[in-house]
Amino acid sequence: MFPLNRPRWVLILSVLQACACAAVFARPLLAWGPHPDITRAALRVVPHMQEWEESLGKENIAALTQYCWMPDWRGQDLGVFYADDYLLVRPLPYHVSHVMPAVEAAFEVYFRRALQGLRTETPVNACRQLGTLVHFVEDVGAPPHAKPNCPHHSELENWVDAKQISIEGYQPRLLGNTDDEAWRGLKRRIDGLIAFSAERAERALPLVSSPNPDRTAVEPIILESALESARVTADLLYTVFTLSLRPADTPGAELTGTAVVPPLPGNDDQQVRIVLLNTDYATLATLPDGSGPEERTYRFAFHNLPTGQYQVLAYRPGAQAQVLETSLAPGEPAQLHFHLAPTDPPGNLVYNPDFSLETLKAGQPDRWTKSGVDAWVGTTIALRPGKRYRIGAVFRQVDATVEFLAPPGKRAGEQDAPLLRIVLTPRDGKAAEAVFEAQPGYPQLTVKIVTKDVPGEAVERVWVCEAD
Repeated sequence: MFPLNRPRWVLILSVLQACACAAVFARPLLAWGPHPDITRAALRVVPHMQEWEESLGKENIAALTQYCWMPDWRGQDLGVFYADDYLLVRPLPYHVSHVMPAVEAAFEVYFRRALQGLRTETPVNACRQLGTLVHFVEDVGAPPHAKPNCPHHSELENWVDAKQISIEGYQPRLLGNTDDEAWRGLKRRIDGLIAFSAERAERALPLVSSPNPDRTAVEPIILESALESARVTADLLYTVFTLSLRPADTPGAELTGTAVVPPLPGNDDQQVRIVLLNTDYATLATLPDGSGPEERTYRFAFHNLPTGQYQVLAYRPGAQAQVLETSLAPGEPAQLHFHLAPTDPPGNLVYNPDFSLETLKAGQPDRWTKSGVDAWVGTTIALRPGKRYRIGAVFRQVDATVEFLAPPGKRAGEQDAPLLRIVLTPRDGKAAEAVFEAQPGYPQLTVKIVTKDVPGEAVERVWVCEAD
């Protein structure tokens, strides 16, 4: 342990202003309301569903009605995994807008990533990844997403009776027999969906912008877009299942293994990220069924991987990353066994607290996002009311600061609650630390590094741990 000087830190309680901390605590305020209903309607008409359920598990396919929200959960800790595990990939290591035209950057990347997941990963990981693609495709079926700079965004994507979303009788189309052919077919379907829903936005705008808008006149127009979104999603699912689950012409290599991790009070169910470094392959290791609270040996599996030499990284918050090497060959399943050491201090809930992981892009630490010109923001950390938390940082630069920010929750009556902001500075030495107690109504904490440099040049490491 390093010596701690008496910290100089400031506890500031202030009412959130309209734009304060928007980049830090941004949750999707605008969302295509019937995502689950659109996905459910599409799944009901996909051909050969029994075959797909036997391959992937009925429960995993059914979970697509929730995984279709994945991009709206960006930056969030969802309990056993982070949404960004399925959103940030090497070809697209940053979050994109869900509205035209910026959203077009997402389609091909996540289409090919979904195919890869279904071909090489476990069913639960594959279906989570597929949910990301489903979301972006469905999103451009929302009229205000299809029409750039569209006013009345909320009305135009939520004034719809989701119970009426059904496409029974629709026969989904196979969009191509190869990956490239299918991508071109999907792109044509997406372009058609965008044009279809942009036209619905034009029809509905005069109605919703009138002094006394009649929702009953708008709902049928928005429903048309929801139904077309479901038809395109059905084509997408049928195509992706057909291409990815057919037997491979040349079987690839298999890699399985385990990862033993130290305890992580406050987030001990979090799964372990497994990355084949300098490739686009990554997955999560999960706890075996029936594992008790004392069991923290996670298992992972890849199949149909290209042969060759690999460096494989395992990481989970509260543990130090470990890299092992392996050689993969057809017909010779390989195994790796990781044993991750605890962080210093133990139980650190901050993802990538020393900024050393850069698996997506050089110079961009994993799970740290640039915010404006002088700050980096980490992944949210769930807080448990009544628990005391030890927070701290070791500084490299005297002008750097670290802010620990807890916004009030979104439940009724909490909107006017103050923002909790604890600021640590290095004025009394290289290290600073504080303790605070999590209060009801403050569900999460975010760490913000204030510096014009990359965070690792300003701060050596940061921590948030449950105090004894």
